[in-house]
Amino acid sequence: MRIHAVLAGLGFAGVVMSACATASPPPSSGGGGALVGPEWRLEDLLGGGIIDRSHVTLTLAKDGAAAGSGGCNRYFGTWTQKGDKLSIGKMGSTMMACAPSLMEQEGKYLKALETASGYSFTSDGALVISTAQGPLKFRKD
Repeated sequence: MRIHAVLAGLGFAGVVMSACATASPPPSSGGGGALVGPEWRLEDLLGGGIIDRSHVTLTLAKDGAAAGSGGCNRYFGTWTQKGDKLSIGKMGSTMMACAPSLMEQEGKYLKALETASGYSFTSDGALVISTAQGPLKFRKD
């Protein structure tokens, strides 16, 4: 009798587990999901790649705050979105010094980010922000 109850319990757990495993994720806009929330890691800067292991990031918060790492300094500012249009305000940042190549990349990145005009998601989930200087391509970190 006791074995029967345990097996019945395991059967019920299996049904619950398989129901969870087959549930569809909630729909999202575009192929990549939410713009707000995750930390996005820069993968490509204006079509020219980035310095290896420079770890440039962007996080867009629900309250309109934008922040991240430029590879050397932390930066912060504001953003707004309407449809597929994206606007990012002037960024403030810390003032640490790094290798000249990192500082140059960071300056180029922040200048481009401040000219953001739109965004899209690629079919494999990358976020692409359109800027006056060219595209910024990010992946979820």
